[in-house]
Amino acid sequence: MAQRYRIFGRSVSEGEELQQLLAQAYAQKGPVICECRKTTDLPLYISHRHNRYVLARWPGSGARHATACDHYEEPDFLTGMGQVRGSAVIDDETGGETSLKLGFPLARGAARLAPSALTNDKPSVKTTGQKLSMRGLLHVLWDRAELTHWHPKMAGKRSWFVVRRALMEAAATCRAKQEGLADLLFVPESFRLEEKEDIRSRRRTALARVYRSRDEMMVVVGEIKEIVPAHGAERIVLRHVGDMPFVMDQDMARRFHKRFAGELALWQAQDGPNGKSGHLVLAGSFARRREGTFDLIEVALMPVTGEWLPYETSDERYLVGKAVAEKRRFVKGLRVNLDTDTPIASLVLKDTGEEASAIHIHDRDNEVAEPLEALLAGQDVAHLLWKEGEPLPARVSRPPRRSWDAQQAA
Repeated sequence: MAQRYRIFGRSVSEGEELQQLLAQAYAQKGPVICECRKTTDLPLYISHRHNRYVLARWPGSGARHATACDHYEEPDFLTGMGQVRGSAVIDDETGGETSLKLGFPLARGAARLAPSALTNDKPSVKTTGQKLSMRGLLHVLWDRAELTHWHPKMAGKRSWFVVRRALMEAAATCRAKQEGLADLLFVPESFRLEEKEDIRSRRRTALARVYRSRDEMMVVVGEIKEIVPAHGAERIVLRHVGDMPFVMDQDMARRFHKRFAGELALWQAQDGPNGKSGHLVLAGSFARRREGTFDLIEVALMPVTGEWLPYETSDERYLVGKAVAEKRRFVKGLRVNLDTDTPIASLVLKDTGEEASAIHIHDRDNEVAEPLEALLAGQDVAHLLWKEGEPLPARVSRPPRRSWDAQQAA
């Protein structure tokens, strides 16, 4: 469907005219309405990024948009967002900013606790929805950056440069620990040899918090390049910052490999004749150990495909790959704080007509457990139990919607 918006009583589509009207609406605080549903006014808010005006849905409103709309988001009950929305993730519907409550510290304190004392080595993340775990923060940030969304037109265009920009823009709309999340977050800039010194200078500025005090901590989000032994410890080397190793002592390394054995195995399974077919994303709190070296404190790992779409299991990787190969439009569901025994929709197809289709990986030869049965009873989407080898629901082509002007003239 053609994406159209109503601004100052006019119906407009993407293009330079839209940018001009958005500039006026931004300056005058004028309303912008998405026209994806002709019987419902769905307001959007405007942000100014990289010399362009960008429209975004108000927090929590995504499921009200038409499934074919760029601003559609799957209902919260299908994913871990249903547990944390309103408690650990609090949306300000007047200003578009979101407050995040974090369940881990960003200061070591006067005692300077050893990294291993703050590392969670339990086999599953706590299921409370009151505060975000490190994995929960990574999932919320990935979701707000819309890196869970896929459209065939995105093929070949989602590089680390694009991923980083989306993450930083998402962080700019959030607050945590009474500070802007962007000030607490370090996402490595794409390395370019010709800009080596400028990049290092910008990195030092971005890391000002941890250089100010060894008790201060930040959160890094980056792609793991390698994990290597180092003098009785282990170092995690991230891409684009090979000269900035993150250190785990021997005890923490043991816990790390035990806690994330599944994620590390999925990463290793990405190996192919042309190198890795995907990536392994790390989110972790860190503090400065000494010049150029940093202690990892609390850690989460997330395997992603070559398109940077997250997955939890080999079945999910197959499902996401199938949807991408078949040029489907979809949103990938994320677990956030939920434990691995709680079912969520693996992905939601947006191209199946008036109703989106939630895909649940399940072998029909096995009994449907009560938690999954309750999830399947959720409304506003169609549900499909799916296993590898089965087809996805058929794509439904929809005629273009008439503009608001045409509707008024009819």
